[in-house]
Amino acid sequence: MSEQFGGMDDAAMVVGLVERQHKLVRARFARSMGRLENTASIGVVRREIAQIKTELRRRELASGLSKGELERRHGNVTVGASSAEARASGGLLAGAVDKLEQ
Repeated sequence: MSEQFGGMDDAAMVVGLVERQHKLVRARFARSMGRLENTASIGVVRREIAQIKTELRRRELASGLSKGELERRHGNVTVGASSAEARASGGLLAGAVDKLEQ
């Protein structure tokens, strides 16, 4: 296990997981548009997601929790804008169509 995630608390790991999942979606979208300069970054983000999920699962097993329990407990933590603001603004890819039309 990578030591960069071992010292984090559970809530910070879940926030990091959500941030990296969003980063992966943005990178895949940029690649599909031909605007991603470093395509290897997708693999790096996928690897980080796997490392975080592995560490979360290891902690769940050590605590006797069911699979995905830590994500459910800390899943209400929002990254950046609140979920209501994200819905109102169009979500993760808000503004992408506007940028394409320019």
